Amino acid sequence: MEVAALPDDALAGVLRRLPPWSLAVARCICKAWRDVTDAHALLLPHLHPHSVKGIFLNYMDHSRHHFFSHRRSSSSPRAFSEIDGSLGFMPNNGRRVEWSAVFDHCNGLLLCEHEWESGLCVCNPATRQREVLPRPEEGSVYSSLAYLAFDPAVSPHYEVFLIPPEPKTPVPSNHWMLTKQPAEPPYHLMEWPPSPYRLEVFSSRTGQWEGIDFVREGQAAGTVQDMRLDPLDLTMFGGPRWRYAVFHQGALYVHCRGSFVMRLSLSQGKYQVIKFPANIEHGKVYLGKSTHGVCFGIIHESQLRVWILIESCGQMEWVSKCQHNLRKLASLPNVSGKFMGGPWVIEEDNNIGESEESREWDSDNDDIFTVEVEDNRNEIEDDEYHHDNFYILGFHPYEEVVFLVQQFEVLAYHLDTSKIQYMGNCRPKCYTLNHSNAYESFLYTPCVIGRLLHGDNTDQNPSEG
Repeated sequence: MEVAALPDDALAGVLRRLPPWSLAVARCICKAWRDVTDAHALLLPHLHPHSVKGIFLNYMDHSRHHFFSHRRSSSSPRAFSEIDGSLGFMPNNGRRVEWSAVFDHCNGLLLCEHEWESGLCVCNPATRQREVLPRPEEGSVYSSLAYLAFDPAVSPHYEVFLIPPEPKTPVPSNHWMLTKQPAEPPYHLMEWPPSPYRLEVFSSRTGQWEGIDFVREGQAAGTVQDMRLDPLDLTMFGGPRWRYAVFHQGALYVHCRGSFVMRLSLSQGKYQVIKFPANIEHGKVYLGKSTHGVCFGIIHESQLRVWILIESCGQMEWVSKCQHNLRKLASLPNVSGKFMGGPWVIEEDNNIGESEESREWDSDNDDIFTVEVEDNRNEIEDDEYHHDNFYILGFHPYEEVVFLVQQFEVLAYHLDTSKIQYMGNCRPKCYTLNHSNAYESFLYTPCVIGRLLHGDNTDQNPSEG
């Protein structure tokens, strides 16, 4: 009996035993095999992100993003899906793109700044596909913060959310004298976020923007005036220009001005306000995702503290994961600049194309050295510098690791063992400032999805059948 004549369930059982590459080839043989592969989602477990292949970085006063990834060998065979960290496949109207920025990353897709159309573009560096988003009818992509929601294990579709800022128009002190009418609304006393909270949402399923009202569950974070007490620009404290977001189990968690996280439930049309567990006024903060789910990290006075968000019966609670003293890390030879040459390098114009193989980070072998981390959390060294210039680049989503940077030197710090791995120097050669670090950082977990459904997909991956 020919394999093609098998019942669908039996054929699926045969195909499921194939390794990923062979399964992808078998899917292209005929329509029947493709239908069975897709109907039983046989490729989905292999397409879902499962490794960190690099970090996308935006830099202070620098017009272009860069990709920080494993040093590659030019003698290696060409990979099946080479990652284009420079995003050279992005539409440019025939011109060289002199500036670019990454706004967000979610499970292999990037949300990027785009010079034309709406100002936003979603792309996949692993498949070189992109989709320029239309301009929303309401709101602005320049005054709002844009975030991406995508889970390839659930659906090939994605959403982009525009989070508007709090009202900026204050109530004039002489409003009553001028108008003889009460101020409506009194912006400084208005609760924030409001309920309902209207957000502009783009869906790749429809290819359109839609205004969606989210109803609040629980209390507001405060008033508009309270929100303004939180600095709009976090860069003065070593933070990013805009705050991070995490998409986890069907909900989008957004770090908002006002020291809180807004949890948006996409399926229920509701949101919750979750206050941070610590005072972050002067700390270097990062909202991310780890092996335990949503996590929050802060570095202040050389102390790294990490919390995990525990959700139970609709209640949210931050649970302390760990606290580490980072002072001794600054004395490590790589961090203090005594020698260079880590396994990761910055991708630039002069080395794009030199290396073909995309390697993931080796948590067991890449430049390992261990230091004894001080456990005295209250002791302040009598030191002028205090070694308080570490920043969080991100949490590894599949291992107990946080990536740190100090003056462009990147470390992987193992939270459970205090093992340190030197990754390399992330300063681009074309970057002229010596005193700054990266503005924003996004750990990249590639995903080989089939296609971006509504966009300009002229650069198709040759493996697609």
